[in-house]
Amino acid sequence: MAKPDQQPASSVDHVDRVIEQWGIERPDLDLRPTAIVARLGRAVSFTDQRLESFFAQHGLTRGLWDVLASLRRTGAPFRLSPTELANELMRTTGTMTSRLAQLQDEGLIRRVPDPADGRGMLVELTAKGRRLVDRLAAEHLANERQILAGISASDQKALAALLADLLKHLELPSS
Repeated sequence: MAKPDQQPASSVDHVDRVIEQWGIERPDLDLRPTAIVARLGRAVSFTDQRLESFFAQHGLTRGLWDVLASLRRTGAPFRLSPTELANELMRTTGTMTSRLAQLQDEGLIRRVPDPADGRGMLVELTAKGRRLVDRLAAEHLANERQILAGISASDQKALAALLADLLKHLELPSS
């Protein structure tokens, strides 16, 4: 049986062990942020592994999916500028150039002239790209549901709200 101030062994995770080690070595440190930030990082790593595995089964990466999904959810005519895509996906233009080239080679997107800017180009989802996104969207969401299956629906809702609050803070322009 666990002592009142300890968690049962079954509920101890890697981060708990890290915090315990730091607590022994440096009891003067406030480790409360580590309980969250380290868990976020580990959760992202495990989630990314599962998402990448899912998309690899379909000849994609998560990064390529993100481009296709961004274009699909904009609605007809399923177009964005490369800069809009880079900003939305928080990627550099260099990263976007590589992804767009891959997707264009696969016939999933095409570049079309920007009617509002004679010198600019837009990225447009092709019919083949739209069919792929529409086919994979439900499977992708089922995969995400499976990733979150370890926590209840009410805890998922609470976690979503807490993460939204955190992101609102993090997304503020720094002064």
